Amino acid sequence: MNPDFAGPQRQSKKGIIILALISYGKVLKNFWFVVLYILFKKKEYAVEVLLLLAIVSLVFVVISAYIKYQYFTYELNFQDDEFIIKKGVFNKKTILLEKSKIQEVNINQPFLHRILNIYQLEIDSPGTDKKEIMIEAISNENAQYLRSYLLDRKVAAEENLTSDIQKVPQIKISISSLLKYAVTANYVKSFFALISLVIYFTQQVSKNFNLDLETYLKNEIAYTNIGSLSVFTFIAAFLLVAVFGILINVIRTFVVYYHLIISKFDYYLSVEYGLFNTKNQLINKDKVQIITITQNYLQKKWNVLHLKFNQVGEENSKNNSNNILGIDEKEKNNILEFLYNKLPVFNNRIKPHFRYIISRTVALIILPVSIGFFLFSENVPVLLYSIFYSIFAAVIIYFSFNNSRLSYNEHFIEKQSGIWDVEQKTLQIEKIQTVTISQYFWQKRSDLGNIFLSTAGGSVKMKTAKISELRNVANYCLYKVESSAKNWM
Repeated sequence: MNPDFAGPQRQSKKGIIILALISYGKVLKNFWFVVLYILFKKKEYAVEVLLLLAIVSLVFVVISAYIKYQYFTYELNFQDDEFIIKKGVFNKKTILLEKSKIQEVNINQPFLHRILNIYQLEIDSPGTDKKEIMIEAISNENAQYLRSYLLDRKVAAEENLTSDIQKVPQIKISISSLLKYAVTANYVKSFFALISLVIYFTQQVSKNFNLDLETYLKNEIAYTNIGSLSVFTFIAAFLLVAVFGILINVIRTFVVYYHLIISKFDYYLSVEYGLFNTKNQLINKDKVQIITITQNYLQKKWNVLHLKFNQVGEENSKNNSNNILGIDEKEKNNILEFLYNKLPVFNNRIKPHFRYIISRTVALIILPVSIGFFLFSENVPVLLYSIFYSIFAAVIIYFSFNNSRLSYNEHFIEKQSGIWDVEQKTLQIEKIQTVTISQYFWQKRSDLGNIFLSTAGGSVKMKTAKISELRNVANYCLYKVESSAKNWM
């Protein structure tokens, strides 16, 4: 037992600076349009007014940060195995977290924390996609002890976390591998994130400066004549989207995942990454529910892929610590062998029935094209667009069908799906919590159905397959779960 944590502890005094800067950043984020308004609308004494507002807000956030620091304490109740947080001035709040229910304890070092040589501790428990507790300013020694104690591997974790990190087996992702992954993944998603930011900025400017941007777009950019644009214009726009997407994703991936290192301890993986904001987080070997491997054609040629881990309660988690980017096939197999004690090999496979193509052709091609001819035949060249759309949709349906399969062996199930980015979700049968077989009324005559396999960290599903084969898988899974002595976490 460490007696230092038996009584109330405060954060590092340097935390006052961090809390003040965080609060000041929120003020600037919420009132940036006020600054623009003063600069452009109130030119007289604009600098003096802004300086006065900056000083007043700075004094306010410093006082607020000091009060938060004074009234925030944490301690360990060693007798009841609880972590206790007390905070609040007028509305006092006490948070009790049982050690057995704590899911994650992560140590981060954002840029400002790195300058001040302090760390940030995040504590999470199942049932929420947000962090339960955040300690903004703590020493590395105290953070390491708290993490080792709260993760219920006290002796082993303490020995590992205080050992020389260089002696621990590591996988280091090179910059070249990271960049290879970045230029082949998520660029469309990144581009639309930028579009959302541009739209938000435009709305704020229009709202605070009384600008009628919608009228301007209609009058100056021929908003109503979009149907007259050529196919080549759309192709050029698509290529421009792709270029911007690639650029955005390369910058984001490099900044977030720079110096990505995976360290293998006895019971968990330690994942460390970040250029400005350094994160050091754990993937518990026993709590991993689903492992997802994502790879597209270009990534396969370059031998890079994306590995994602779903732990307990993380079905929809967006936590970056669950992701390892840019590893190669050999490194991926190394990690799978560490987590599963062996590399899963699948000999039994179930493919979707051919009716999978028919149903999606009706939903994705016939209905949209029919609606398009009915609504827009007089305004735009519907036939030309319908041909291009139908070819595009047909390619999507084909690859979706071709890449879909459910594979299984004695201990594991793997569901593969995807069009361009092909996902392989692997789960241990012993960790399955529910098995559901469903059958739509139009599937009964053809003896087709669907299966859903759920764990504490997410689910996998297989649709439009022979229901007799799916029932065999379901019965075997139920048998393994009932007869296994292994726990799901």
